[in-house]
Amino acid sequence: MLDRLGFERKDRRNLLVVMAVVATVMAVVSSGTPLVRLVVGLIAGLISGSVFVVSTVVINRYKPAHW
Repeated sequence: MLDRLGFERKDRRNLLVVMAVVATVMAVVSSGTPLVRLVVGLIAGLISGSVFVVSTVVINRYKPAHW
């Protein structure tokens, strides 16, 4: 599905890196029980991944030809 949106291999790798880093940081800095921290990290990772996908699709669609 991501291929239809214009994602390249490096975009997929960057998506996973962004999601993992955000989820890890949020799980570490949030407060609560370990289960709450895990859920917070997962939700933050999913939200950041969604934002990454949307911004990458918009950039790939509307970037100048000389990029």
